[in-house]
Amino acid sequence: MAIIRSVFETKDDWSKFRSGLFTASEIHRLLSDPKDKTQKISQGAKTYVIERVASILAPLQPDYYSQSMQHGNETEPQAVMTFAEKHGYDINGDDFIYTSIGGFVFFHDDELGIGGTPDVITPKANAEIKCPNSDTHAEYLMVNNQKDLPKEYYAQMQLNMYLTGKKLTYFVSFDDRYYSSKHHYKEIEVVYDEPFIERIINKVKIANEYKNELLSTLK
Repeated sequence: MAIIRSVFETKDDWSKFRSGLFTASEIHRLLSDPKDKTQKISQGAKTYVIERVASILAPLQPDYYSQSMQHGNETEPQAVMTFAEKHGYDINGDDFIYTSIGGFVFFHDDELGIGGTPDVITPKANAEIKCPNSDTHAEYLMVNNQKDLPKEYYAQMQLNMYLTGKKLTYFVSFDDRYYSSKHHYKEIEVVYDEPFIERIINKVKIANEYKNELLSTLK
């Protein structure tokens, strides 16, 4: 296992480098089992692989930003500051890395063709910061177990722990639009899940076989 930490000056460079790789934010799409047991890969996983192949052979599609996504981008720094304060970190300290500042960070395992970037990295843990719509935040306020988190975020955090060598991630949901400050912040500890990581890696290997078959066919 050779995991590399790369930093890119622009988002375009970061996006181009990720072309063709299976990323933490989308890795859940490979995890479903095929309904047809004679197949190695599910239809949903095939769709994701085809998207990765297209990203190698054609220019990347422009990013789409909804109003809720814009709100998340604008609110995330405040959420990160709140997380830092709660855990006793200086956001500008050497032991606190907010990966959206100072270049675009990307951890990748080129042999497996996977990569990802946690929102925050500290010496002891990663953090995944979400600033969702208020109704979604309400759902997170009621979650107390890592297994009850959305499967896509659980998979994202597990793969990012694999890539960064951490054994703990804090899932943070933040929404300061709530009337009471006690409802602004929710934090859930997510621990490293070795069997789940093994499942991810096995699915990635199968997906790589399919990706290589497609690329060979399209040459």
